[in-house]
Amino acid sequence: MRLAVLGLVVVSLVLAGCGVFRHRPMTAEASRSPAGEAGRSAAPAAPAAPAGPPAPTGPAAPTAPATPEPPKLAEQLTRVASELSELQNAVAKLLVASRQQEDQLLFLQRRVGELEAQNKSRAPSVPSGFAPPAPMPAPAVPSGFAPPAPMPAPTLPSGFIPQAPMPVPAVPQLRSATTTPAEDLYRMGVEKLRAKELDAAVLVLYDLIGAYPDHPLRESAQFLVADILFQQKDYRGALADFEALIGAVPGGAKVPDALLKIGLCQRGLGDGALAKQTWERLVRDYPGSVAARQARVLLRG
Repeated sequence: MRLAVLGLVVVSLVLAGCGVFRHRPMTAEASRSPAGEAGRSAAPAAPAAPAGPPAPTGPAAPTAPATPEPPKLAEQLTRVASELSELQNAVAKLLVASRQQEDQLLFLQRRVGELEAQNKSRAPSVPSGFAPPAPMPAPAVPSGFAPPAPMPAPTLPSGFIPQAPMPVPAVPQLRSATTTPAEDLYRMGVEKLRAKELDAAVLVLYDLIGAYPDHPLRESAQFLVADILFQQKDYRGALADFEALIGAVPGGAKVPDALLKIGLCQRGLGDGALAKQTWERLVRDYPGSVAARQARVLLRG
């Protein structure tokens, strides 16, 4: 009996110990979480340290004047150069337009003179059966009519000396005011032409032609100007410059090429007969030139 009681006690103790050990981790975890949270929320914040007096500062260092940044300065210089180039091109276009109008006026004046000369040399043909009208009879003078006496010449006072007519001032020839050497102007014009700045090239080459009309480079410069106008299909302006080249340098090396281009300009203006005459003159006067061979091809075509 005693052994049975002791066995029951041992079994109960064993069961109680297993229950305690089974529930202890949950209790500890539950007790630790609220306690920790409460402790952390209840902990007073540490007082902030009192701010001390501001530290004394020395005199401010002088600042250097602001200088423009190199990229901005480069952009400004580029913009100024671009605007200057646009202005130069605008001036060149105005001068070229003015020169083209002058060339067209000269061409029209020359053409009018040629037509007037042709009309004077060709007498008007009288149609058959045409009788000129009889001259009008002179009006009859009534009898007793006397024509009025002529007015006497005014008498000049003694010692009077008539004034001599004022001399007509001579019109000075327009020349360029440039002081740049002709070689530099020609080089600049060729550079503009290679850069496809045609208006600026014409402006520079016209400057050379006006400043140095007797220079050896004048022929090449005027040929380039005329050729630029020809490429732009300004046939009247090109014709005037090619003819001016032949008039200024009649024995120049560019004359055969100029005659060939003159014929092309005349054909472009619709005057095929005059172009044919120009090419025939080229073949006759310069038979061994390259331009003459091209003119023969054009005449056959």
